[in-house]
Amino acid sequence: MTLMLILGAIAALYCLRLLFRSAKFALPVCAAIALGFALRDLGFGWLTILGSALIAGIAVLALGRRLVRGAAPLPVKLCVILMFVGAAAFAGYQAGTALAILGGLEAGAEHGLAFLSGLLTGYASWRDLVSPVVSAERQALSV
Repeated sequence: MTLMLILGAIAALYCLRLLFRSAKFALPVCAAIALGFALRDLGFGWLTILGSALIAGIAVLALGRRLVRGAAPLPVKLCVILMFVGAAAFAGYQAGTALAILGGLEAGAEHGLAFLSGLLTGYASWRDLVSPVVSAERQALSV
């Protein structure tokens, strides 16, 4: 029984980690969902909607990273960073609020946890945008 509690706690921590790591993709996901709803209202088929939404989400993420890491002017970089960080911080705030409500915390602790999770998620989004891409180089196989 103790082993199951430990494994359950580890699984819950990994789920929380996934929740907050995926919150930094709030702006591309929001753009994809908005395009999907717009195409649905125009009467397109489901395959077209899903494909277009997927491409739009990936394009927003790639364009944002390209603008921030490229030779764009500083005001453009700041606007892109603020859009991504703002969306991620809002998603993190909402996730923190939901976790605080599930935990049964008081109002002050609930707002504190939500604010802290919003700040941490916004920071993670900023760090993801600004940090250089790290590629894992593997050594060639020797035969």
